[in-house]
Amino acid sequence: MAGVLCSDCGTANATSTKFCIECGTAMSGRAAPESRPASIAMPRALADSELVARFGRSALLPIAIFVGSFAAYYLASTDVLSHTPPDWYKHYVYLADAMLNGSLDVRPSGIPDFYQDTVTVGNEKYLPFPPAPAVLLMPFVAIWGTGTHEYTVSMLFGALNVVIFWYVLRALKVSTFTQVLMVPFFAFGTVHFYAATTGTVWFFAHVSAVMFLMLALLTFLRGMNPILPALFLGLAFMSRQSTVMAAPFFLYLLYRRQYDVLSIETFKNALKDRQTLVTLGTFAAALGAFGLLSFIYNYVRFDSFTDTGYQSVYESYVGVPQNYYEVMSESVAPRPVPSHPRFDLFDVRNIPLHIHAMFMIPPNFYPDWSIFRPSPYGMSVLLTSPPFIFAFLVRRKTELKLAAWVAISLVCVPIFLHYTQGWVQYGYRFLLDFAPFLLILTALGFDDNASPTGRRWQIGLVVLSVVAGFWGRYWANQFGW
Repeated sequence: MAGVLCSDCGTANATSTKFCIECGTAMSGRAAPESRPASIAMPRALADSELVARFGRSALLPIAIFVGSFAAYYLASTDVLSHTPPDWYKHYVYLADAMLNGSLDVRPSGIPDFYQDTVTVGNEKYLPFPPAPAVLLMPFVAIWGTGTHEYTVSMLFGALNVVIFWYVLRALKVSTFTQVLMVPFFAFGTVHFYAATTGTVWFFAHVSAVMFLMLALLTFLRGMNPILPALFLGLAFMSRQSTVMAAPFFLYLLYRRQYDVLSIETFKNALKDRQTLVTLGTFAAALGAFGLLSFIYNYVRFDSFTDTGYQSVYESYVGVPQNYYEVMSESVAPRPVPSHPRFDLFDVRNIPLHIHAMFMIPPNFYPDWSIFRPSPYGMSVLLTSPPFIFAFLVRRKTELKLAAWVAISLVCVPIFLHYTQGWVQYGYRFLLDFAPFLLILTALGFDDNASPTGRRWQIGLVVLSVVAGFWGRYWANQFGW
């Protein structure tokens, strides 16, 4: 029986299939050749050559995305533009070296004394940061030692993130037009561009967390074993701890795969349903293992299961301007604001700080040819990444929409309570902890507003965000951020 060939990967699908069973591409209607009679076998060499050709076609685009993204990242931030990224604040390189030597003490690895955000315990020195980014660096450090350039590795994983995001878009089954817009938007029109091309300890952690969150979403959307998204979410947690707050996204959608509605009655049924309990329990147990690992990591460093080291770092900044409020109150920045009291490490009074940094900080005005330059303390996401507006314009009624907004809201809780807005940065870097969910909503919003006028707005805003991204990277180079 004749079927329909996928225009992307060449897989034969049933004529009634709307999306390719292999890659998820919308079917275009090209008929497949009639099947060979069972008695006539395809020569093995020919079958193998067709398989290789199919793999080549399917791998060409992601390879091109990776190479193009990495090349653009490298060219935008290195000496090709008369700028070499400073090879400093690469805390994770020293942690990777320590781990390769069976320790978490970074002092024997030679971490410079001027590196802040370290915790000294007796004669030992530890990092307060979770270890997953250092694990990613271990193969590189095993070869090049502490001479490894963390910023180059950051660009490599940043480019890989763009490829993973492309696969997420395909798993979402959004239109090709939306994919074409969303890939460059994520790569160059969000703060991920700046984070990937900066690569210092604080920003490489974001790149690592985004990668693992994207992989969690990809494996989940493809319906793989719940252990896999739990594994990747756990690794995101071991990169940036706030990302674990997205766990309800996966648990809720796993539940909804079994039940059409969420009610007390269906919840009671779920408690009696072995399959549902096993599915949710498997996810929770796999994710919980990373919580246990985190407790052990804390205990090895600080003889306490709950001490992460962040409180010690916070206390080390006493009397030092470390957030936007305090810097601005001392008139270090062009626009002073009234002095604010110094709040706790996590404090509800820090919430306005983050709202201001995310939505309200404008660029700085300069009376010269540049006119505007980015503020070193962040810039409104409405200026750096305006296509995110479409996340609020999703029209379809889908559980994915609800779950994504819940995930974003929960991840924002520890972020907004934190005492600093991210310090020196382009844009608002903490947004990356929930960016994958915001990007999903934006992609759905693009497809839900696919009129000619809507598409023109989308194109214009994506172009604007990409230009802003390169503008921010240029000035970050000039200022040495």
